[in-house]
Amino acid sequence: MCVLVLCWVFVNPLNNIKAQSINEVINKIQYFYDHISSLKAVFVQETLFPDGRREIRKGKVWIKKPGKMRWEYSEPERFLIISNGEKLFVYYPEEKQVFIYPSGKAISSHLALGFMSGRGDIKKDLKLESFKILKKNLWELSFISAFKDPQVKKIILIVNLNTGEVKQFYVINQLGEKIKITFNKIEYNSNIKDKIFNLKLSKDVEVIQ
Repeated sequence: MCVLVLCWVFVNPLNNIKAQSINEVINKIQYFYDHISSLKAVFVQETLFPDGRREIRKGKVWIKKPGKMRWEYSEPERFLIISNGEKLFVYYPEEKQVFIYPSGKAISSHLALGFMSGRGDIKKDLKLESFKILKKNLWELSFISAFKDPQVKKIILIVNLNTGEVKQFYVINQLGEKIKITFNKIEYNSNIKDKIFNLKLSKDVEVIQ
């Protein structure tokens, strides 16, 4: 089963777009996320597998700097992905199992979401490969990792040019799976309590590290 980890090159037909303009867009994205302390939203995660199968999952997400995240999946099955800034937990309540990883290591969360959670910098972690203008104020930017990553092959951001806000992002992993995350009902700088990033487990839960 694929959870959030949460290849092509576009030929840009607009020859009058300068590299400086691209850098300005990237700077605007980083500036936007540098100046928020938290984010919460509902999300839809759609995974397209190389064999053509599609999988859709839905839930809620909370992100709080530095490095705290809670992905609460509700459909079609319930499970949690929680990072408290030190460890990352993937918890399946029905199976009574929890997998524990070093924070930022598992599912390449640092690379995919580091610039949102205050643990990374889009200009340092990602290398721009290409871009495409979807609408006047909506751009699609395609990145590869600036360093060798064992899981992530490519990251694509759909960005509001007016604000620098990421409306959608895609992660293409090394297996060829394409994972699209769409955020809805986004709220920024809410008073999110740290306790939602703590996972309390009963004694009968199997812990796998």
